[in-house]
Amino acid sequence: MNFVIEFYRSRDAEEATLDKVSLEAPTLRAALQAAAALFHTLAMPQIPDRLRISDEHGSELYAGPADGAYPS
Repeated sequence: MNFVIEFYRSRDAEEATLDKVSLEAPTLRAALQAAAALFHTLAMPQIPDRLRISDEHGSELYAGPADGAYPS
């Protein structure tokens, strides 16, 4: 499945996108693991505090901390 991962900073209801990456992964959990790895390897202008994962149609599947902590 194709996912879009968006890294951003959130301050006082304002969001600033720092990077957006499209990738193929078999599951949402695999996409989140890839996002956690990208968090440490992408050269972004600032350190993101949040990430959003959407499907190829733009439907939000996950929004949470940029550290890749999977919800229990």
